[in-house]
Amino acid sequence: MKKTINTCYVIGERQTEIRQAVIDDPKYGEVQIAVKACGICAWDSYLFKGKDLLEPFPFRFGHEAVGIIVECGEGVDKFKVGDKVFCIDGVPELSEMINIDANRATKIPDYVDEKDFPYYVCEPVACVVSGINCIRIHPGDEVAIIGCGYMGLLNVQGFRHSLISKLVCFETDPKKLELAKKFGADECCLSNSEEGKEAIERWIAKGGFDIVVECSGSVPGFQMASDLVKNAGTISNFAWHRGERTINCTPWHLKGIELINTSDLRDPYFYAQAEKTIKLVNAGIIDQRELITHIMPYTDIQKMLETAEGHTDGYIKGVIIF
Repeated sequence: MKKTINTCYVIGERQTEIRQAVIDDPKYGEVQIAVKACGICAWDSYLFKGKDLLEPFPFRFGHEAVGIIVECGEGVDKFKVGDKVFCIDGVPELSEMINIDANRATKIPDYVDEKDFPYYVCEPVACVVSGINCIRIHPGDEVAIIGCGYMGLLNVQGFRHSLISKLVCFETDPKKLELAKKFGADECCLSNSEEGKEAIERWIAKGGFDIVVECSGSVPGFQMASDLVKNAGTISNFAWHRGERTINCTPWHLKGIELINTSDLRDPYFYAQAEKTIKLVNAGIIDQRELITHIMPYTDIQKMLETAEGHTDGYIKGVIIF
């Protein structure tokens, strides 16, 4: 039976609107989910600004939903009505209700209260799990993470629980470095300070890091990764570097650097990472409670995206609730 739902649209550059849409019954292999929370991705902020568009205005968006299954299509046997799930890489999900391929939903524990759904926005966590899965970590490796925004801090939590011997973070925001330290970083460097610059030179003189994870998405961050990685070391390019980039690539050859683009599209088992992800969250290895800084109702989507774009009011990660 068709249902009328409220959904979020971007209707123009920096313009949003709540519109009504009609949703059909789920098709074969799909589940219908009453969305309770949906994360705001950095990509959503770019779409809001009219960048990286995949379709013309107006369009629906969002891809980090958490909710409750209200109907199962034919052929679905892994879920039942009432199951609580998070979604990855599906249909536009900033809507009251969505139909999604059952293989793109993953069950979260029954004991999770609906008020805690924002902390189970696990699509970004699955991206981090996938990114770590794409590179080879050897016991005792020394690791640097450049950029401690939301995704960088998730990487800090993930790497801290691997068999590395040292985790060093480089960031320009001292408050984010405080969180990195809390999440287990051994050393935190304010990279735009004199002390931070001295630390960078000290690590270069020591030979650099076995693995450098680039999470800043900036040219200086990318260049720093090239400078800080050791001979025959690995750069995990986790950030989405949009547009053209100009950096000195000479070290890539002279140092024999392995550069890996750890986009989830590189991981043929990305959807399988969701099952691993929820195990890590349930075990407390990944905890988002200090990273989700803004929670707003869907009617405030415009305010949320403006806050996300400007990173005002201590913004790290926002979640819309329905």
